[in-house]
Amino acid sequence: MEKAVAYLVSHPVIFVLAVIVSIMILFSFLRRVMRLFFVIAAILVLYAAYLQLTGGHTMEAFQHIGLWFNNVFHVIITIFGHLFDFLKFPKKGGV
Repeated sequence: MEKAVAYLVSHPVIFVLAVIVSIMILFSFLRRVMRLFFVIAAILVLYAAYLQLTGGHTMEAFQHIGLWFNNVFHVIITIFGHLFDFLKFPKKGGV
């Protein structure tokens, strides 16, 4: 890994190209995530309309959905927290 970083730093043109490609990949990923977010939002709106038309309890259903998303978000944050703790560089002088 250190050799790859040293190579990129010593060749500025290749480094700039690598940065541009990385930014393009990141934006492509974020665009797909936003598309997924819009699809989920559209599904939730359709579900709310369905509950409203059938006489269901819209507020209770969305409170349960909100709690479920909170729990999922908490689990994802916890997993990433453990992953980042695992990937941290060891402290100097410590075991």
